[in-house]
Amino acid sequence: MEPIDLAAIADDFDQEVAETPAIDRFCSSSAWILAATAALMPPRAPFSFKGRYGYFAAMRGVHPAGFPYIEPVELAWGLASPLVGVDAEALVSEVVPLLAGRRDWQLAILSGLTVNGPQRRALDATLPTRWERRRGQPTVRHVASLEGGVDGFLARRSRELRKSLRKSLRAATEAGVTFESVRVHEKEAGALYDRIQVVEAKSWKSREGVGISAGPMRAFYGTMLPRLCALGQQRTIFARLGDRDVGYILGAVMGDEYRGLQFSYDDDLGKLGLGGLLQYQQVVDLCVEGVARYDLGTEMDYKRRWAEEIMETEMLVLVR
Repeated sequence: MEPIDLAAIADDFDQEVAETPAIDRFCSSSAWILAATAALMPPRAPFSFKGRYGYFAAMRGVHPAGFPYIEPVELAWGLASPLVGVDAEALVSEVVPLLAGRRDWQLAILSGLTVNGPQRRALDATLPTRWERRRGQPTVRHVASLEGGVDGFLARRSRELRKSLRKSLRAATEAGVTFESVRVHEKEAGALYDRIQVVEAKSWKSREGVGISAGPMRAFYGTMLPRLCALGQQRTIFARLGDRDVGYILGAVMGDEYRGLQFSYDDDLGKLGLGGLLQYQQVVDLCVEGVARYDLGTEMDYKRRWAEEIMETEMLVLVR
């Protein structure tokens, strides 16, 4: 395997990500991982390689305690898989000798491994027995099928959720709320993000400091959005009342799957149920587009009502 500049070959890397089985494809793609390393991760040295059978996308650092480590490019949530390649067994047969031949690490973290998936099975069969293996806490994502269009999606939701959506739709219509789908080119990404931030500033998330209005999270999405726009992956809908934006939902499409990223709304209009309506409007648009799955992201109670599938990945920690 040969060292690579991941940013320089991002398009080729993303093509391989799109064909890799049993991983979180969007969160292993260049848009997610490069934004994370720029905005959320500590300074580290590149440790990414390309071989005949795929990529090993990682970074190398030194822990404050003094030991050197290797970890995925994105480890803020541990969603990205550093192992990217169609044939997991063949790829692991390249990666393990690469790691074994290096003397500049004591601990290696491999995240984003589907429990009992092909990457994990290949690692279990190939890793040296002298390396200690530790399993991290699993990470759960909730995923909804869009098979059967909007009617199929709603049929798989609870009666209570369908009733709540109908009530919110009536209330929003009576209040004069409309919805606008927005797609822009890369050069307009900054203006789109400014528009998102106007809504974000009026949300409860901003008030409680858990949104994307400031700090590293604002930088993370601000770094990601231009690439999403350049690739045509960005999907944004605004809720509008009169001449102002009062809500937004932001996500991205990769292949036949949509990944929800963020949504917020004006806290003064909370009784209208804009959060749920924005997700519903996104489902409507995605069904028209022919997208097959809606990944709502990591574990939160409300997501259980919106999805019927679970994707679970875990972290493998190697110590030598």
